[in-house]
Amino acid sequence: MKAVFAYFERLYGWPRRFPTNPDMLVKELADQGTNQAFALAYTHKPGLSRQLNYWLANFCRKNSWLRPFGAVHPDDPDLENIVIECLDHYNFPGMKLHCLVQQCRPDDEKLYPLYEALSKRSKGLIIHASSFPLPYKDYLGIEGVSRLLSLFPTLNLIIPHLGLYDLRKYSNLLDQYSGLVLDTAFVFQNQVFIPPLDEIREVMLAYPDRFLYGSDYPFILEAPQNGIRRILELGLPEDNYRKFFHDNAASFLNKVTGSG
Repeated sequence: MKAVFAYFERLYGWPRRFPTNPDMLVKELADQGTNQAFALAYTHKPGLSRQLNYWLANFCRKNSWLRPFGAVHPDDPDLENIVIECLDHYNFPGMKLHCLVQQCRPDDEKLYPLYEALSKRSKGLIIHASSFPLPYKDYLGIEGVSRLLSLFPTLNLIIPHLGLYDLRKYSNLLDQYSGLVLDTAFVFQNQVFIPPLDEIREVMLAYPDRFLYGSDYPFILEAPQNGIRRILELGLPEDNYRKFFHDNAASFLNKVTGSG
């Protein structure tokens, strides 16, 4: 946690708004009324994934309302074994990648064993491949995601940050790939970055079953409630909000855990 915070502080000057102690973070979420959440882990360099996943598995056993998505780095020398350990031994719902921090493209061939393992088991992948809020043309953008899905079309894939700034283009992928969903992590949590509200509302109305609430907590500059308030100000129908804040995430978890 401290390493990731330090990365963003050093490169972008983002201050720490929340504690780095995981037990304190979990308590804050519980105090806010959260009863289920995805717990995402990723490493900023190779060789750390196995020990981080061991910690995550134990942490989520103690906090059983958390749903863990394990860490793997494209340059991990034992990538395949790490993935198998997470999916089969720990029974994680899926894995997490961060293309900006890990400096990789979504369609990097080094990650094919990960995608094959996830597809075979119908597990999930959450991958930061969006150009929002920080564009980086060598690694980010919809092109790499489109090629990834063309190669692994049954992948259960969550794209954080609403896939910005390619949201309209994602409509074509949503039509083609039933396992693709987008979440709102970070998008509504920081007024330094003003999202394209009309575009977001239009696409969310067109695809009510394909969007999930995401906060990006604790790597945000405001309280999660601020983002929730802004999302409610979009004025979507009540049924859309029910799906967005609960049903779609439950459906995704049912698919990747085999319980539905």
